[in-house]
Amino acid sequence: MSEELIPDGQVLSMDGIEISSLGLAGQVEVHLPGSVGLRGAEDTQQKLLDAFADADFIEQLTIEIGEPQDNAAYIPPDKRGPQGQPETGAELTVRVPGPGDDFAQVLLACDEDGVLSWHFPEDIELSEVTKRGSEQRTYRLRTQAISTLSHGKRGLFGALGKKLLKVLAFKIVDKVLGEISDYFISRWESKNRPHRLRSFTPEDYKSGDSSSLNQVDLARMSEGPALLFIHGTASQSHKAFGALPAEAFQSLYDRYQGRVFAFEHPTISVTPVENVKWLGAEIEKLLGMHKSLNLDIVSHSRGGLVGRVICERPTLAGINPKNIQVRRLIMVATPNAGTPLADRDHLGTFIDTMTNLLEFIPDNPVTDTLDILLAIIKQVAIGAMGGFDGLKSMNPKGDFLINFLNRPVSVATIYHAITANYEPGEDEPLGRYARDHLSDLVFMLAENDLVVPTASVYATNGSSVFPLTDIIKF
Repeated sequence: MSEELIPDGQVLSMDGIEISSLGLAGQVEVHLPGSVGLRGAEDTQQKLLDAFADADFIEQLTIEIGEPQDNAAYIPPDKRGPQGQPETGAELTVRVPGPGDDFAQVLLACDEDGVLSWHFPEDIELSEVTKRGSEQRTYRLRTQAISTLSHGKRGLFGALGKKLLKVLAFKIVDKVLGEISDYFISRWESKNRPHRLRSFTPEDYKSGDSSSLNQVDLARMSEGPALLFIHGTASQSHKAFGALPAEAFQSLYDRYQGRVFAFEHPTISVTPVENVKWLGAEIEKLLGMHKSLNLDIVSHSRGGLVGRVICERPTLAGINPKNIQVRRLIMVATPNAGTPLADRDHLGTFIDTMTNLLEFIPDNPVTDTLDILLAIIKQVAIGAMGGFDGLKSMNPKGDFLINFLNRPVSVATIYHAITANYEPGEDEPLGRYARDHLSDLVFMLAENDLVVPTASVYATNGSSVFPLTDIIKF
């Protein structure tokens, strides 16, 4: 049974939750796990439910707000612009039962057009999350009534035209990796995204089920020019490059006479230098001192930073120059001057952006799976902010870019760059997300591809290799 949400701040109590609004009206229903209306209200994709189950997230309840309508008369003066118009939408406050002892809790909000956002409780210090699990939790978010717009694809939630607030809980001790704390994501990546050199052939380049290279395999790669693929943030090789047309990949494979392979590596918890140290040690172990690789590298996103360390700082990263020479480095959407999404202050926006790219562009190479995002969310939800060294390596103000990589250097490698300025259509949900959450607040109106500033890929950054002149810009 639904009840009316009043836009004047009155508290509506139902089924153990309290919800109030300043500026938003609508019909509220609460759906508990196992209730008849839950799945019908959400129309949740099975892949989202599977991801929750794999990450041991428990669905506590879902709040549905149907027929949402704005009533700007109740939005406080301090939330209005110079002309008195609302600037940030209605304020919605939700108070729900706590997750229970030994559990933590988060809220995933879905707007009428499918835009997603993650929220953390406001009435408890994150350092206290693990000690006060039974207490209630309060979430506060800004929202507005959105015209239902079809983006042509069914997202993680298919129930457009209503707001959904899904409350999720998880144990603070992971059954496999132990206590969730600083460096939990490091343990997760060590288990799920370990370093390895993998086969990358026309038969297996679209699959994660591939063999690791052995001594004989790598020796074959040293018999002539070889092509190495390096994936980007939170990705894997088959997901970053698996969308390459089969005919195009076969052409590359033939051109290099089968000398094509890929580098799998953790990206959130491990720096590009640590990635390259592992690579150097593995190549030296498999090749020895008397053979070398003559490489062309195709990299995506953060993978380009790994490629640059190989080319620009090999000895500092443990690479034996006798083992690797790089002829060409192709960097697609590489944050060579960083991306503000990697700043700790924007970590929540990074999570939301990656989730929404998965929602609206499900086949893109940036956000190919939910599992690593859910692992990051777990760590952030309990206030454990250590161990994100790989992500921090893309911070424009961080030590890695300013003091290590973007410095004067002499490089024989030829660099190429591919970049984009992506502008979603005015009527697309992803466009609304970009305007409301990225354009002004994160990218300061600079051209960007929703993750990396366009000019960051090729412009002057302190390295003597830049600015680049061989650029393809979309």
